[in-house]
Amino acid sequence: MADFASAMPTLDLGRPVGENHPPFVIAALDCTKVASVEDAIVAIDHAAATYCDAVKLTALPWSWCVRVFNHADSRGIKLLTQVTDERSIERLDWLGTSAFEIFFDWADLDLVTCAARTGKPLVLSVANATPAELAEVVALARSEGAQGVALVQRLLGGDLGCLDDLRKHNTVVGISERSSAPGVVRTAIGRGARIVETRVNPRQIKTDVAAVVRDCELAWAMLGNTDDHWTTN
Repeated sequence: MADFASAMPTLDLGRPVGENHPPFVIAALDCTKVASVEDAIVAIDHAAATYCDAVKLTALPWSWCVRVFNHADSRGIKLLTQVTDERSIERLDWLGTSAFEIFFDWADLDLVTCAARTGKPLVLSVANATPAELAEVVALARSEGAQGVALVQRLLGGDLGCLDDLRKHNTVVGISERSSAPGVVRTAIGRGARIVETRVNPRQIKTDVAAVVRDCELAWAMLGNTDDHWTTN
């Protein structure tokens, strides 16, 4: 594998994230699968108990935002949610989000520009974007003032060759995976992934996320790192 280590930058997502820093673990939860803001708060508590770094809530109702952001802050865990329009960027910036997550295949470049101009990092979730499209959006984000860019590949299987291609764009890279099988997570970290997002069922968040955290810690230790306490909470 080509050596891109010297080129990978470092992002500030509440702690440093990059080549020489441990994997940043995100528990991703679809809010359509929880009945109320109280259930979302319980899910945040369960995630915090696993010592993951962040919770990502998709389809998050705006009426829940203040409560869940404040609760996550009180638990020492970062809260992320995808932005879909300029108004959501304004609201999340006001709430103090540490980064903006955009599903790039669904987003236009104007949305990336708006998020980048806040000066905060962008976490771009990618699926089928071409190398040329990724090069364009990374260059745009940087030129418009984003503090940094991460490219997170949504995996449909165990093929991790995409990570080598993503690293050519001089960004932090990561994976988003539903099963987060140990072999996939450990191999991904060995190939340079520094963000690991696991998409979880709210009923299994404690066990599933705890297992991913353990796999990440083991993979990081296998790279020769044994002394780091590396979660934010």
